[in-house]
Amino acid sequence: MPFNTVPLPLVGVTNKNRSPQSNNQLTKNWYPEVTPTGVSESVLLPWLGSKAFGSSGGTLDRGLHVFNGTLYHVVDQTLYSVSEGGAYTSIGTIVGNKRCIFSNSIVGALDEMVIAAGDVYTYDGTTLTDTGITADSVTYLNSKSIYPATGQVFSVTGASGPATITSTGSAESAPDDLRRPFAFNQWAYMMGVETIEPFYDTGATSGVPLSRIDSAIMQKGLGGFYTVANTDQALYFLADDSNVYKIMQAQLINVTPPYIVNEIRGLNKTAATAFTMVFNGQDFYILRFASGPSFVYIEQIDEWVNLSTDVNNEPYLASSYAKAYDKDIVVDFRTSNTVELSPDTFDELGDVIQRQRVLAPFSSVDLGLGAGKRLIMSKISFSVQTGQGLVSGQGSEPQIMVEYSLDGGETFSEEQWIEFGKLGQFLIKVDYWKMVSFYEITFRITVSDPVFCSLHDASIDVKLDGF
Repeated sequence: MPFNTVPLPLVGVTNKNRSPQSNNQLTKNWYPEVTPTGVSESVLLPWLGSKAFGSSGGTLDRGLHVFNGTLYHVVDQTLYSVSEGGAYTSIGTIVGNKRCIFSNSIVGALDEMVIAAGDVYTYDGTTLTDTGITADSVTYLNSKSIYPATGQVFSVTGASGPATITSTGSAESAPDDLRRPFAFNQWAYMMGVETIEPFYDTGATSGVPLSRIDSAIMQKGLGGFYTVANTDQALYFLADDSNVYKIMQAQLINVTPPYIVNEIRGLNKTAATAFTMVFNGQDFYILRFASGPSFVYIEQIDEWVNLSTDVNNEPYLASSYAKAYDKDIVVDFRTSNTVELSPDTFDELGDVIQRQRVLAPFSSVDLGLGAGKRLIMSKISFSVQTGQGLVSGQGSEPQIMVEYSLDGGETFSEEQWIEFGKLGQFLIKVDYWKMVSFYEITFRITVSDPVFCSLHDASIDVKLDGF
């Protein structure tokens, strides 16, 4: 019986199961992009590399923010402005070591940045002021700054600006404490330990100008204090049950597959941080913990991938993020230096980015032959972007490393390296020749060279064993 060439799904996301033999897919440091009019329906593209931007010389990153077009960075106990060229200028002192939560406030002629980190500060571009307010977070809605107070109480400012509290209210539909208010899409979500209570702005000029929307109360609590972030379409957060949810007005939607929940349960939610960013028309919610690879939710396709630093599955580089000067600026958690993300850079500050894809298991079921048939393969052909090698050094002869597993990804074979094109060598075939007999086989692909490498599709030459 001759070998038949059949499609082998190459592009995909991270989709694991507690039983690896069922599914053990991984996409790390690549991300999928739909290409409906292309040769392939979708493609895996390399996640952005990074290059140096600026440094304060400090060691503790406490957050980035943009105010009136200028980037600001709190490092150790100092607020700095950061120029377009990456130069740091000291503004003043932000006491303590808590992570900062920022908000911009415009009330009449008052145009200020608000910084909450235990003590609350305002900065108008000239003067940094300690307001005397105590709060770990701040949010802004319709000329009002909202702070969490004690227990279930929240504080609201008014016409005098974010430094003057004019009223207080309570999120008291349940007996849990309020953790963090967050304003999104004209609602203020009072995120508690066990519940989330949405409020709307009544426009009242006396008393508390916010009123609870009883029909929209959500029975989920905030698990990761610093994991609340939003895109244009939805608000995201890590909940007390280790799931990530998105809120769209009154809708609470769980976007977390079981394998991520299982992994998050063993991690420290207190240390978790998250941010959102937009790249090439896709919205990414990036959830980072103090250990292990980071989790990335892609809003447009409702799927997850992973990001990591170096080759040991360390957390993703970025501990903070801001869009400034038309650049994606992050903070390197190892040094607290600012770094620019770049689609034209394929290493991480000169270090290797290990990109990895573990495919879904392939078996006789994929051939329509039912389960349990022994197969034999002779070759896999990969469709990748070729001819992207560098002039010299690592990457001048870029290679893909291919391994296979016969036990669902528990163990893998010795690696085999396949070249995918020196600079300008566009017509090279990327073929993996290997005679393997199997009932079920899983392939792992790894690229570490600092070159552009996109994965498009693949095919496998296979037939029933013994024929």
